Amino acid sequence: MKLNEKSIEWAINHLQKESDTDLFPKPIEIDIINQEKASIISLLKEIDLDNYQWSPFRRFIIPKGELSYRIVTQLNPLDSVVLSAIIFEYGQLIEDKRVSISQNRVFSYRFSPSSDGTLYSNQNSWSEFWKYSHEKAKNYGCIACLDISDFYNQIYHHTVENMLQNVGFPNQVNKAIMRLIKYLTSTVSRGLPVGPHSSHILAEMSLIPIDDCLALYGIEYCRYADDIIIFAHNDTEARAWTYKIAEILDKEQRLVLQRQKTKLHSQTDFLKYSEQMLKDNPLDIQEEEILDIITKHSNNNPYAKINHKDLTSEEKKVFSKEKVESLIQKYVSSEFPDYPRLRWFFRRLSQIGTGEAVDYCIRNMECLIPAISDVCQYLVTAAQSYEGVWSELGEEAIDLLDTKLFEVNEFFQITLLNLFVCNTKLNHIKTLISKYPKSSENIRRKIILCAYQNNAVPFIRELKEQYSTMQDWNKRGYIISCSILPKEEREHFLRLVKASLGANEYLEKILIDWAIKQ
Repeated sequence: MKLNEKSIEWAINHLQKESDTDLFPKPIEIDIINQEKASIISLLKEIDLDNYQWSPFRRFIIPKGELSYRIVTQLNPLDSVVLSAIIFEYGQLIEDKRVSISQNRVFSYRFSPSSDGTLYSNQNSWSEFWKYSHEKAKNYGCIACLDISDFYNQIYHHTVENMLQNVGFPNQVNKAIMRLIKYLTSTVSRGLPVGPHSSHILAEMSLIPIDDCLALYGIEYCRYADDIIIFAHNDTEARAWTYKIAEILDKEQRLVLQRQKTKLHSQTDFLKYSEQMLKDNPLDIQEEEILDIITKHSNNNPYAKINHKDLTSEEKKVFSKEKVESLIQKYVSSEFPDYPRLRWFFRRLSQIGTGEAVDYCIRNMECLIPAISDVCQYLVTAAQSYEGVWSELGEEAIDLLDTKLFEVNEFFQITLLNLFVCNTKLNHIKTLISKYPKSSENIRRKIILCAYQNNAVPFIRELKEQYSTMQDWNKRGYIISCSILPKEEREHFLRLVKASLGANEYLEKILIDWAIKQ
């Protein structure tokens, strides 16, 4: 069973546009895959999915709230192409089995791939979910808000396998997906990877039997991913439906509701609550102007990414350094700082990728710790648009790397180091290189790429003897970095490396060919 050439091309465009995940800086391999698109397509269209071997991946612990966390997976970039191509080619089979959009029940991750590489519908599904819930609640006396606990990690593999078969995926494709899922979760028979965009449609597919059961029992509800809202005429009916849903989740897939997020609301309380979910509630006129621009360019979609370059000159003035820093300072200097709201504000800044808050974040990280995960996500998106004094920022970022909080979390370190990868004006490569021997493998990869961006040829040359002991992700980073070595030197070394590669190390071979041509 082979992938269609059109599917592979779309997958490459998708990764170039939306990256492999919203949670990490885009791997440099994706840019090279896009440059070498013809070679990648020629290679992948001949691969038999029956025999395709998924490659080593990366897992990170990322803070979700102040003290909560989630485990996130990043696939080998070529695996991301293959999985995205599979979903593009067969995803409509899943969508056709889901509750139709016209029924206003399921709003999340509607499969609608566009020619530019967007995977899901561009409609503002989150906002539509709350708008519909708000209007529907006007006809009911009690509304229950439910949340499936640890949803992605609790999805049974046999449910995914059965549903892939039920929706009509070819057997070979089904087996390829299941090999990947089982590989990612090792011996555990539960869980879909958090991170890859393609995981969302597979998760939605696993809930098709749940949606069918709710409809069968006549339960009035609407759902966004693992958030379920139940509409009942009174408190008794709401409790009865909540217990019934808990029973359905348990019997169907051994899923459970999260106790802390299971709440009953009167009509009046829910209408107030849903209004809050729909309103931005800006802190002042400055924030209102910022949010108006983001809303305009994102169609009020909190997940849509906006290119900062697409803003008009007048709109960019609204995102001035002075205005953005002043807003953040108002949040943190309050007698009772509203950190949930501040995290929300950083997520909005992440949408547009403005670099105007980078200085403040680096210099005031201590007071931003309760929102640190969203601050780090912001730094990932803002790295390329930052226009401040890079040399000063670099010194402070290096100091931050040495703090206890950053020392114990690779995600925080990778986020900061991404600033150095994105801009060579951060003139601290010697300091970073000195950290290489004692750094973890994931941090070493970032330092290698920093050296590459800063043309640190002597350091790259010194690492040649260590190549054979590097982990896969570091080997790829090093192959890319070898492109800065003198022509004859890199050709000699990389051809030796290529001769030692296994039959399934497809991406490494493409990267070597690319590096030799530079």
